[in-house]
Amino acid sequence: MNGSRRVSVVVALFVLALSSLFVGQASAGTQTAATTEATCTGAGSCWFTWGRITAGDCTMDQAKWTLNRNGSASFEAVIISSDSDDAWLMWPVATDVNGFVLGPITHGGDPKFVRGTVKNQWTWWFDAGSFDPAWFDRIQSMRLTSHC
Repeated sequence: MNGSRRVSVVVALFVLALSSLFVGQASAGTQTAATTEATCTGAGSCWFTWGRITAGDCTMDQAKWTLNRNGSASFEAVIISSDSDDAWLMWPVATDVNGFVLGPITHGGDPKFVRGTVKNQWTWWFDAGSFDPAWFDRIQSMRLTSHC
């Protein structure tokens, strides 16, 4: 195989591999990730807020995480679904100024938070979590990965 043909084959394989990644993610259709920023350095606590986030049939609005220097965290939002028997699943992580994950916010040691929805009815969701307080001053942003 000559050099230019070999490069063409490698590029084609690369494009196929990338497109399969995007097709796989798009076909899931019910998972989303949203990031917001705040600086925790030197503060006793810091908070992160999001606008409306959708995943599948579910919607979350007015989401707010408050992180405290002692490693405790609290969460509140309102959620709804257009379908019955849905649940909002969320995996929150804290990231540094470069976007690197410092670690998860956990719920009893589990990085997944779950709350059932009520069909066509907004419901408040309050929850608590914890994280390693050693990285509090390095927190620049939070990312919520959600699934319905």
